[in-house]
Amino acid sequence: MKIRIAFTSLAVVLSGLAAPPAVAAADGPRIASYNVFMLPRSLFPNWGQLERADLLASEGVLAGQDVVVVQEAFDNEASQRLLDNLAGDYPHQTPVLGRSRDGWDATLGSYSDTRPEDGGVAVLSRWPVAERVQYVFGPGCGADATSNKGFVYTRIDSPTGPVHVIGTHLQADDSACGDRAPGVRAGQLGEIAQFVRDRAIPAAEPVVVAGDLNIDAAAEEFTAALTTLGATAPETTGHPFSYDPATNSVAAYQAPGWPGQQLDHVLPLAGHGQHSWVSETRAVHSPEWSVTSWGQTYTYTDFSDHYPVFAHPA
Repeated sequence: MKIRIAFTSLAVVLSGLAAPPAVAAADGPRIASYNVFMLPRSLFPNWGQLERADLLASEGVLAGQDVVVVQEAFDNEASQRLLDNLAGDYPHQTPVLGRSRDGWDATLGSYSDTRPEDGGVAVLSRWPVAERVQYVFGPGCGADATSNKGFVYTRIDSPTGPVHVIGTHLQADDSACGDRAPGVRAGQLGEIAQFVRDRAIPAAEPVVVAGDLNIDAAAEEFTAALTTLGATAPETTGHPFSYDPATNSVAAYQAPGWPGQQLDHVLPLAGHGQHSWVSETRAVHSPEWSVTSWGQTYTYTDFSDHYPVFAHPA
């Protein structure tokens, strides 16, 4: 898993291919998940957040979907710029999780006005969003303890009926957590599962959990996560890793030599709609962009340190 190291009490760590055109709604919702790596510029000013917010839209990285879930949209200006840039394709959007109570039908869980960072998750849709709920997890560990991490629940009015999309970003591994991070993630997954049970969503309506779970698909922890959520693992295609220092220039700077991991997932819940899904991780690369720090220029060719995941019913 991508590890975070708490440099300060407030720190979050350093932790083009266009999508195919949207298909008919009868084929089921096309849902993308992308950790866009927009850390707050007040702490991390040299990661090209504003430039990448423009590149992600102009290069059509997330085009052709029905619903998009973004994570690590922490920087206020850059994340709003990204959402505004994508509004032509996805006019129906939630606010960013944990940034305020405004714009939500309900705020649940452990929302705090005193945590310095929001939760970084937003859901964007080309179809109307009939209900928006933000749910903030109990305090995490390490740097995540300073943020309103949780999940966004949306009920989306697709042409064929309601689709329920839950976007989330779970606890990161962090040296300040010791060995507690997996247990925190397990608890967060339990909170999502309980929320779904409490909603009593009709079996005919699809329910999908999407986001950076910080759990590698090859780990035993992932099997446990599927069980907790009652989710079905999709058939996977495309690049084998959504976080891959071997092929991603930003990840390579953060974690040179680390093995690739599939941390990002789009998971349909069993007992809700069509169970067989296909998930594709795309190793999209950006035009060159550069930043200068302490007199040295660094050049990158990626939109984020993660790759996006695109999923749809098989």
